[in-house]
Formats: sequence, C-alpha cells, structure tokens
Amino acid sequence: MTNSNGTAFENTEIYWPRTLRFWLLLIFDIPSIICSLFVLYHLLINRASRHALHNHTVIVLLSIALCFQLTDIPWYLDFIRKGSVRPQIQARCLIWWLVNLGFYNTVSLILAWTSIERHILVFHDQWTSTRKKRFFVHYLPLIVLILYSITYYTIVIFFPPCKHDYKYKLPVCAASPCHLFHPVLGVWEMGVHGCLSTIIVTFFSIALLLRVIHHKRRRHRVFRWKVYRKMIIQLLSISALYLLLNFPIMLFSVARFLGLPNHVGVQAQQITFFLTYWVMFLLPFVILSSLPGLRNKLYMIGLLKRQRRSTVTITMRRLINVQKNPLHCAYIG
Repeated sequence: MTNSNGTAFENTEIYWPRTLRFWLLLIFDIPSIICSLFVLYHLLINRASRHALHNHTVIVLLSIALCFQLTDIPWYLDFIRKGSVRPQIQARCLIWWLVNLGFYNTVSLILAWTSIERHILVFHDQWTSTRKKRFFVHYLPLIVLILYSITYYTIVIFFPPCKHDYKYKLPVCAASPCHLFHPVLGVWEMGVHGCLSTIIVTFFSIALLLRVIHHKRRRHRVFRWKVYRKMIIQLLSISALYLLLNFPIMLFSVARFLGLPNHVGVQAQQITFFLTYWVMFLLPFVILSSLPGLRNKLYMIGLLKRQRRSTVTITMRRLINVQKNPLHCAYIG
C-alpha cells in the first residue's frame, strides 16, 4: 500500500541504525529470558503458587513471552546480521507473523480477560468456590481465548482470503500479512484485538483500583487487603506496562482507519511498533516485582553469593599470609 506522496508503513523500516537495534534487542532479550525462566520455574515448582487461580493467567502470559523472546528476537537479530530474512521462503515469514502478531495479540486478549477476572477473584470469590464454578468461571474462558487465538491466527496467516506480499528485505517480512488490509478482518483485528482489548484493560484496571479504594474506606465492610494486595498490584503493574507501550501504536491504527494518509507519521509509527517489543522484555520483570516472595528469595540468593565471595576472599588472604610468613602465623596460632 504505497502512496503517491510518500511511503507507507509496510514498505519502510525504522530509521534507527540496525546496529543500535541489534544491541538493544540483544541486551534486553538475554536477561528477559533468564527472568522468565526463573519466575516460571518458581511459579510452577511451588504447589501453592501453581494452584493459585490468579497465577494461571500470569503463567500463560509468561509462557507466551518466553516463546516470543526465544523466536522473534533471535530471528530479528539474524535479519540484522544477514541483511535480509533468511531463508527467503514463505514459511519463514508466515511463522514469524504468527509469532510476532499472533503471540503479541494473544497476550492482549489474555490480559484483557485477566483485568476482568481480577474483579471476580477479589470481590466475588464465591463464584469460584466449587470445582464446577471454577471450571466455567476461571478455566473455560482462558481455554476458549487460547484456542480462539490459535485458530484465528492460523487461519488468517496460513490460509488467508487474500494474497500475502512477502518483503524479505524488511524486518518481520514487513509485519503486514494481507488480512490486516482486508475490509472485514482488518477492522476485526484493529477493533477487537487492538482497541477493544486496550479499552478493557484500561477500564477494568482503573475500576479495580477505584473499587479497592472504595471498599477500604467503608469500615463497616471487611476487606482482606493483605490477601488481595498481591494480585491487585500485579494486575495494575502489568496493565501499566502494556498500556504505556501499546497505546501509541493503537492510536496510529485508529488514525489510519479514520483516514490519516499512509505516508504521514510513518517513522513515528515504526518507532512505536518497535517499542512494543519491550512489553515482552519487561513483562517478566514486572511480574517478578509483584511477587514479594520471589523478590526476597532472589535477594537472599544474591546475599548468599556475596557472603560466599567474601568468605573465599578472606580465606585466600589468610592462606597468602601464611605462605608469606609461616613462622609468624605459627607463633600467633
């Protein structure tokens, strides 16, 4: 989709030097992978954490982010290193689109559901008091969302009602599968997966905060703040990260839909698109910061390592002193 007055988003590349992008992605991806593995391991290995309902969506979000970090980012780095998408086959672009677009928007959909579900877990916990209720209220919506996302993106990317244009000279093969320009699927993608998800996250996150403040002020109502504090802070932290980095690209999508010319603000749109990678990079750290038990454990591990290093250093110094002056040390002993 080119324009006589300029170049459209899908035909351009962000003007930031490739070397700069390479190091930015690499520097953030490695610690992000380590953090994702660390948090996932401790959420899954601990029985209480594994069975806590509010952790299930977090585990799914982290798993998707980890897959993204292990596939999309290395492919982007490989693109920069080789100067084009390699191998230059359609399957590479299709899978990359599935990861880049499908995984990212799946995170959006699940986060939207999470922002709704937290209201249930905090204020209507009786809705999940039995196994049957938990299945219909908690597990089923999450399963449906995951299956829907897998099915939808598999169909629109691998079996589209239009013809893809594979641009091997651009990152993520231009990140523009043809369904984004389809009169129906394009509106659905932008309206439901983009705008509606963002609106739901915004509205229900703010509503949760206001409801918590309201309940705490009503002294005659018992509100177990200490019990729900973790899951409330966790949602608000993740939502803030998502909205901060996703809102600008959503505004561009809406503006394009409302008639903003294709060539206007292309580089700004490219920058906002590139910055959405940091949703996946920072997500594990935000989740880690919302889990005080894990934070303390990580702190203790670091403290023990420092103590061990100090002990080893002192021991080595004593050994060196003994070797230098054995008679003096023997006399002192």
